[in-house]
Amino acid sequence: MKYNLSSIMRAAWRHYRKGAASFSLALRMAWANEKARHAAQEAAGIAEETHTWAGWKQLGYEVRHQSKAMYQTTITDPATKSGTRRASYFGRSQVQPVTA
Repeated sequence: MKYNLSSIMRAAWRHYRKGAASFSLALRMAWANEKARHAAQEAAGIAEETHTWAGWKQLGYEVRHQSKAMYQTTITDPATKSGTRRASYFGRSQVQPVTA
């Protein structure tokens, strides 16, 4: 399985800026989150490209109204009080280009 190393490093820096104790801890969290996302995607049997709602928005797409997430996973987030949060992922078949 191939991982996008650039996105992992961006996530590590985001965790570090949000309050991770050290950059090595932030990098471990980013790797753990990416591995959890891939494991959840494989367990759900989904082969298409998936992103969170915010991820699709950054790419210039919007999630169609009343679309249900294809899968969810728990990821670590140092910005939250509990240190974790649930992330919902939507597939390319559930999005459409943003119309102005």
